[in-house]
Amino acid sequence: MIGRLKACATALAADRKGSVVVEFALVLPVIMGLFLGAMQIGLQMYSYNALRAIAADTARYTIVQYQTKTALTTSQIGGKAIALAVNPPYSLQFDKFDATVTNPNSNISGTKQFNLTITYVPISLLDFLHVDAPTITVTRPIYVAS
Repeated sequence: MIGRLKACATALAADRKGSVVVEFALVLPVIMGLFLGAMQIGLQMYSYNALRAIAADTARYTIVQYQTKTALTTSQIGGKAIALAVNPPYSLQFDKFDATVTNPNSNISGTKQFNLTITYVPISLLDFLHVDAPTITVTRPIYVAS
């Protein structure tokens, strides 16, 4: 009886069928986590660069409008930023995007200052793990001749 158990245990120890499947099942969650984490970092970088470009385009638009003697309000500047963000080439989600424009006193004589603050929360690829994407904020001053 002990001889048969020993022979059976030796046969099971030598049998390697199915070990690859078990190892793959153990390693797959780690590999998928690394892959989705890398994709999330890429999405964050894309969103940050898109916000910087939207801020630059909005500043350029505002400056050109003031050069053509068209004064813009803070809501018009914020509306332009939103219009740029939700349309191609950026196509950011409208409900997760916010643009705020303030008009503080300028510290440079002969100019008018606007501060454009853009916030965006990109989609989270790790939402099933209850990991939220961080909020991205870009602030840019815009100086125009008064």
